[in-house]
Amino acid sequence: MQPSSAAERNKGPILAVLRELLGPGRRRALEVASGSGQHTAHFARAFPALSWQPSEAEPRCLRRNPAWGLRDTSVLQKLAEMNGMQLERMVDMPANNKCLIFRKH
Repeated sequence: MQPSSAAERNKGPILAVLRELLGPGRRRALEVASGSGQHTAHFARAFPALSWQPSEAEPRCLRRNPAWGLRDTSVLQKLAEMNGMQLERMVDMPANNKCLIFRKH
């Protein structure tokens, strides 16, 4: 997969958000829609005690159903609430997207 210029622009600002939220200690982190893996690689260097798990949807499936791309965060918020999580904060990122912070109740 080609490196992503949007991922490159966002990796520093996302890391700043993670530094505010994550304390020391061994934990596991799941990155949803990891794409090229640039973020996971960057964050793993910054948080060596965390075990990072990248994930990605099958590109063939995404091409078949363009509705799978998330455009409306209210749907994600409802799903989170159904699973005991609440949107704590939404942070604008440089590549015209957002970093959503959910916290378990």
